[in-house]
Amino acid sequence: MAPRPKKYWGQHFLMDHHLARQMVAAIDAPPPTLVIEIGPGKGILTRYLLDTPCQYVGVEIDPELADYLRQTFQAFPNFHLLEADFLSLDLRSLFEQYSGHTPVVIGNIPYNITGPILFKLFQHYRELHQAILMVQKEVARRITASPGSKDFGILAIFSQLYARVRYLWTVPAGRFFPRPQVDSAVVQFHFRKDATATIANEALFQRLVKTAFQQRRKMLKNSLSLLFPKEVLNKLPFDLNLRPEQVPLSDWIQLANQLHQQTPEREGQ
Repeated sequence: MAPRPKKYWGQHFLMDHHLARQMVAAIDAPPPTLVIEIGPGKGILTRYLLDTPCQYVGVEIDPELADYLRQTFQAFPNFHLLEADFLSLDLRSLFEQYSGHTPVVIGNIPYNITGPILFKLFQHYRELHQAILMVQKEVARRITASPGSKDFGILAIFSQLYARVRYLWTVPAGRFFPRPQVDSAVVQFHFRKDATATIANEALFQRLVKTAFQQRRKMLKNSLSLLFPKEVLNKLPFDLNLRPEQVPLSDWIQLANQLHQQTPEREGQ
């Protein structure tokens, strides 16, 4: 008997096989491929992934589900399962174990840990090729938002820095059991190997963006005064009367580089 979903881990099992096949078909990676599935649950994506010539590694935190997955798929030679918390997983070691394979991440992501999962993936943008993730629809809009919109913020900046992102399709709440209170959406990430090539100081860039959006209703000249003296800000050839959601990614990079030139001693801080 299949395990029942547990509220503790925010489990909502996808029930739509057509959508599962669509998600698998959205993978676009040169072979040989390593596919890492976050939270396989009852294995609706897993069964279609195992029909492809990939090396499959599922990462399942729930011991009961992990046992169910082993019993269901152990006959497949390309099936491997880690009973672990994805957020604690050493991805670099996993990539080394499957050296020569193109790494792809796929999964129906628990709503309550979507942000931490995304930022873990961003840390490995140089190694990862692609991710196909089902997330809360509101989060998908924030990931793919354009400058000037109310959804444009930290998640859009970092998602679009480290990857080319596409909103693929909306998934109605009724496609899950138990039914969540909101719709979901599938987002595709193609990671940029050269994402930070034009950023002089990545730590400064990250701190700049996070500080500004924590006070998104303020003009940049006010929010950034928490980080830099006014005499530094006044020297910048940049319009600091803008609010953070009005500034596109390319201009954030330009601003960070200008601040780095003014305060090179901050590098690495």
